[in-house]
Amino acid sequence: MADQQNHVPDGVDKLEESMNGGESAFSQADLAMMPPLVLAYIGDAVFELWVRMQLVRGGNRRMAALHREVVHWVNAGSQARILEIWEPALTDAEREIVRRGRNTKSSVPKSAAVADYRLSTGLEALVGYLYLAGDLDRLRELLSMAVETDPFEEV
Repeated sequence: MADQQNHVPDGVDKLEESMNGGESAFSQADLAMMPPLVLAYIGDAVFELWVRMQLVRGGNRRMAALHREVVHWVNAGSQARILEIWEPALTDAEREIVRRGRNTKSSVPKSAAVADYRLSTGLEALVGYLYLAGDLDRLRELLSMAVETDPFEEV
């Protein structure tokens, strides 16, 4: 996906428009009271759909190849690395959302390391929050940072 920087996520706008007519469905007060796992639930769906849209835009491929690439980007380890890339750019308020998501108690799948799973839940909570708040410019900015870096590259 790193070579697809020219196609940075206008798909987020299309998703928002199709779901909410382009307007945020939740007030700041609603979002502040929303459990972090609910934010992560929405964020997981938004992030995965965004990844799928970027890959489809990247050209025609077999379904098996698309699936492998999606799995490469949408898993606890990958999302944990992406959150580490985002960390220096996050505001204090965004860090608090990530912290709430990361510290939420939930069962960890056997296929994921606990630390990675917690970080990925923090990333998903932030994506969900930004999406539901209608802060699509900020969401696009963060997602474009994910596109620019392969989370599996050796650092």
